[in-house]
Amino acid sequence: MMSTDNSNTQAGAWNLFLNFLHRLIQPLVSIALFFMMALTFADVIGRYIFNSPIIGALELTEFSMAIVIFLGLVLLTSDEGHVTVDLLDSFIPDKVKAIQKVIINLINLSVMVIISWQLWLKAIAAKDYGDMTQFLELPLAPLFHFMSIMAGLSGLILFFIMINSLKMEK
Repeated sequence: MMSTDNSNTQAGAWNLFLNFLHRLIQPLVSIALFFMMALTFADVIGRYIFNSPIIGALELTEFSMAIVIFLGLVLLTSDEGHVTVDLLDSFIPDKVKAIQKVIINLINLSVMVIISWQLWLKAIAAKDYGDMTQFLELPLAPLFHFMSIMAGLSGLILFFIMINSLKMEK
């Protein structure tokens, strides 16, 4: 009886965390996406009507794109919304499906950890070399750190999804 209450409490805490994450990240993704759209619109108007493009618009768009992609990665991972192919699922026994899900989650987790780690190393190198964008001279290291943290958060979410799926199988 005690373990059921404990697992319900853990599931409730997990759902609260995911809800908080969505409420935090969804507006940020929307703002970054709107910024990209408005910037592109203003740049096109400036370029073709006034013959004066916005200096650094490409750099700001690239930064915004990275923000949208990596925040979106966290949302997608927390919704378990990654692309799946279920061509063989009807032929695979249920016991094997549970093992398959754990293996797939382990592979996904490993990939997220490697991506996060490599981005962190890239951020350190960018900081050490003083890497900046060409026109606006924005430092690249904070963006790489952000991307690394979001990939790491996605990996952490994948880890908890895997743990929860193992508990569900018992």
